[in-house]
Amino acid sequence: MEDREILLALGRLEGKVDALMSRQSRHDKELSHQERRIRHLEQSKAWLFGVAACIGGVASVIVTLIGNKL
Repeated sequence: MEDREILLALGRLEGKVDALMSRQSRHDKELSHQERRIRHLEQSKAWLFGVAACIGGVASVIVTLIGNKL
């Protein structure tokens, strides 16, 4: 009877380990997806700031040229 209890406990333990491994795999996939989304947002933001800086620089040059002609 004791061997049977040990085998049942071992089976339950194995089931729990399998469930944990499955859950860990799911979390890894979700984390990878979130990292891709965050990276995309950060790159978009950096690109937008770069464009804004260029537009600001061009606008400054134009205002300076117009100011010198007046």
